Amino acid sequence: MINRTLIRIRVLQELFSYYHTEGKKLQQAEVQLTLSIGKTHDLYLYLIDLIPTLTRLHAERLERRKNKFFKSKEEASPNMRLVNNRLAAHISASEEIAKHIQEKGNIWSTDTRLLGLLLDEIESSELYRSYCQNEEDNFQTDVRFWISALNTYTFKNSLLDEFLESTSIYWDSPYATVEKIEVEEKPDIETVEEVVHSLLKSEGYKANRLSISAVEIEKEFAVKTLRKASEDTPLDETLLPLFKDEEDATLPLALMRATVLHAEELKGIIDANLHNWEMDRVTDVDMIILQMALAELLTFSNIPATVTLNEYIELAKIYSTSDSGKFVNGVLDSALKQLKKEGRVTKI
Repeated sequence: MINRTLIRIRVLQELFSYYHTEGKKLQQAEVQLTLSIGKTHDLYLYLIDLIPTLTRLHAERLERRKNKFFKSKEEASPNMRLVNNRLAAHISASEEIAKHIQEKGNIWSTDTRLLGLLLDEIESSELYRSYCQNEEDNFQTDVRFWISALNTYTFKNSLLDEFLESTSIYWDSPYATVEKIEVEEKPDIETVEEVVHSLLKSEGYKANRLSISAVEIEKEFAVKTLRKASEDTPLDETLLPLFKDEEDATLPLALMRATVLHAEELKGIIDANLHNWEMDRVTDVDMIILQMALAELLTFSNIPATVTLNEYIELAKIYSTSDSGKFVNGVLDSALKQLKKEGRVTKI
């Protein structure tokens, strides 16, 4: 599913590419935006399919151990609780996920080593041991186990994040965007990489996981879907749609067009509200964020002004410098007062 936070992130990323790619046309940017949104929803379905994928691998492991010439009592008669978990079977019965895998391919089949490591982490956990010994054996018990396993282990595994990022440019790492260098002159990328690698070796570098990256948001949607799963209802009726409603479906392209087509007007509003700050000192990312926010304020009357301001302030904190949140807040607050005074914005 694509919520409005994800829509803003994707529009911001595509606008940055549009303004920094010589000769790129708006129509090309719109195609890329639509593609990025579709790929993000693909990720949601793949993450849910990870449950039956890991279940099948677990079953294969138990079967191999059972067929060993020299085997322990436990290997000869293994605990089949996870193999028979009802949630995996419930997901496997989904026609929508099956169709998606058939059309888009099975990404999990390309890295069996990763799957093995993810399963190792689960099988060696106290959570797994408790689950196998739990006398309560029903659909909801299976659901609770998988939600805990995903939230505690699988979805926090950096190897999974690295795999997703390498599989699609649209499944960006939840760490990548916080590697910011705040200096007067931007160094070349080789210099930045050398410094980062040096700090990693000396344990002087820490990457913080972003909560609003596309990958993290889709993980949350996957878990939300599992919580709503019911044994009596086909999963296809529980799966989240691409967009919540038609309003959200039209927002990405409409927001991009409003930002690009009214760029000069928006820059004029920004310039008038900078207050002791020169336009050429505003970073490219901050400028795009400000333009998007103003375009949203002026174009989409159904989105509360307070929501718009808060969302773009958060984007600035994540995707720009450490001071950008305060800067964007100040400019937008001033601009909103101006627009309300002029009668161009009447919403709260």
